[in-house]
Amino acid sequence: MQHHYLFISSWTVGTSRDRLWEMADHIEEIDCWNNVVFEKVQQGHGSDGIGDVFRCTFKTKMLFHLSIRLKVTDKRKPDQFTLEVEGPLAGTGTCYMKESPDGKQTELRCEWKVRLHHRGLRIMNPVMRPVYTWSHDKVMDEGVQGVAASLNADVSAPHHETIVYR
Repeated sequence: MQHHYLFISSWTVGTSRDRLWEMADHIEEIDCWNNVVFEKVQQGHGSDGIGDVFRCTFKTKMLFHLSIRLKVTDKRKPDQFTLEVEGPLAGTGTCYMKESPDGKQTELRCEWKVRLHHRGLRIMNPVMRPVYTWSHDKVMDEGVQGVAASLNADVSAPHHETIVYR
């Protein structure tokens, strides 16, 4: 049986939306996210980055490595971008950026709608679900904290919500 996850995470980062967008737009250059590496493996057809494909390899908090494929399927600069996810996890991820009226802070909200595609992850799901959720939240928090630190920006405490459905 397939279980689907909806991971929703949000933070407020003390920087402009343009600065956050610039980092997201060059994700393969991010070196401030501990235990996560992005590698561009295919160039899209246009100059807007739609169709670009990346390999994202990360060490989870459960101490094993996962490698997923991320394809840029939509960009609405400077407000949001969407990625198609393939690999042990499959689905979509959309990140939204909303700038404060004074331009000094940006609310960053990421929604990952994924299913466990890897047989081993699915088998372990009934027991490991709380650990999967915890690990996802920690990896995301470390990424946002790393990005904020590289921009010399403050970041709020995170808000996480996970919905599991069949």
